[in-house]
Formats: sequence, structure tokens, C-alpha cells
Amino acid sequence: MPDAVTSRSITIGGPALWALAGLGLYVVVGAGSIFLTALVADPILGALGMPVRAGEVGLSIRNAIHPIVWGAIVAAASVPIGRRLVAGIRFSLAGTAVLVVGLGLAAATWFLGEEFVRARYAWFDPEYVGLSLFAWPAIVAIALAGWAALAVPRGHARALIGWMLLAAVGLGLVLVPSMIGAADGIEPGSVPLASAFLLDVAYVVGVIVATLRQGELGASGS
Repeated sequence: MPDAVTSRSITIGGPALWALAGLGLYVVVGAGSIFLTALVADPILGALGMPVRAGEVGLSIRNAIHPIVWGAIVAAASVPIGRRLVAGIRFSLAGTAVLVVGLGLAAATWFLGEEFVRARYAWFDPEYVGLSLFAWPAIVAIALAGWAALAVPRGHARALIGWMLLAAVGLGLVLVPSMIGAADGIEPGSVPLASAFLLDVAYVVGVIVATLRQGELGASGS
């Protein structure tokens, strides 16, 4: 009986604690992985003839690798923490697909954003991107939260879904200026980036529906 009570208490409170731990990892790893990505990617890209410097595609590629490194490290560090905090946790193929696709979209969005600016101004400056600079970090957050929400037992994903919805709202807010600009027409050079934004939105809607159905709404039948 004590083991059952302990297991139940961990299951009830564990996902919320895991969500807080994940938020901490997201922030800390987000900063540290910038330097790790540069340390590993810069010499490799340089050896491949794509130097990482302003005005070169190598910089866009290096920066686009960062979301993948960031998300992968956070997920890897979160697995043992989740197994310790959440009884009945199970990492599924569906959750892995959500994570992989999300990180891939984050990387593509960042790469296309940088290349869009580089094509116009010959080099990249964050000021030229505007609020859409924060689109790919939001996608990383949504991918991680969706992956985690699909791993916890049904009916216990509220905290994780809450973080995901908050990131989704943030994504919507940073994309508003781009959507307003698109109303005046999309230039040919803007099509790849605009397409990436549309895919981001479609992905987020799909993840929200999947996590609500499996993580929360599915609890009514359990």
C-alpha cells in the first residue's frame, strides 16, 4: 500500500515538476548550446568550404543547427528526470516524431530567415528579422512540450500542455507582423520563409490536437 500511494503521488505531482525542470533546462541549455554548436560546427563547415562568418551561408547553416542541438540536449537530459518523477512514463514513436519534426522545422525556419535577410542586405543582422527572430525558439519549446506531454500517463499532461499553449501563443504573436505584411502580397524571394511559417503554424495546430486528444481528452475513457 505505501508503494501504491507513493507511486500515485509521484504520478499526480511529477508531470508538473518535470515541466518546471524542463523549463529550466530549456533556458540553461539554450544559452550553453550556442557555444557547443559553434565549437563543433564551425571547424567542420570551414573544412567543407563554408566558412562561418558574416555574409556567408556557413553562418546560416551553423545557426540553423543550433535549434536541433538545443532540443536534443534538453530532451536527452529530461528523460532520466522524467523517469524519476513520473510513474508510468513512456516515450513513444509518436512523441519522438513530434520532437524530430518540430526541431527540423525550427532549424528550417531559422535558416530561411537568415538567408532571406542575407539575400537582401548581403549579411545577417537580427534587427532585420524583427519579431520573427523568436519564432524558432517557440517551435523548439512546442516540440519539447508536445513530446513530453505525449509521454506522461493520460490525464496528467496539463502542466506540459500549458507550457506548450503558452509557447504557441508566443509564436502567434511574433508572426502577426509577417502575416500583416503578407496581406499586401508576397514577393518571390519571401515565398520560402512564408512557407516555413505556414508549416510552423500547421505543425503547432497538429501537435496541440494530438496532445489534447491523447494526453487529456483521452483520460475520460481511462
